[in-house]
Amino acid sequence: MKEKLNTKMGQSANNGCKLRIWNKKQRGKQSARLLIKCGDCSNKIEIYYGNDNFLEIGGVGASRQEWANILLPLLKNEKVKERKRN
Repeated sequence: MKEKLNTKMGQSANNGCKLRIWNKKQRGKQSARLLIKCGDCSNKIEIYYGNDNFLEIGGVGASRQEWANILLPLLKNEKVKERKRN
């Protein structure tokens, strides 16, 4: 059974308020997206994704692998490796 996404404001969770999430399907040339809002205020972030190997998070586009290299260590509580500037 598919879990229903949280869209109600002010629901508490273990470490604060739950995120509110909307999933929008692809329309025409606009990619599918996740709209994620803070649980107790109006802050939000949009994540655009598609069938290609590209994600746009908060207006910053990069390959899925680039995002994985940055975000997965944070989610695993590991230190992010510093990268050399070109």
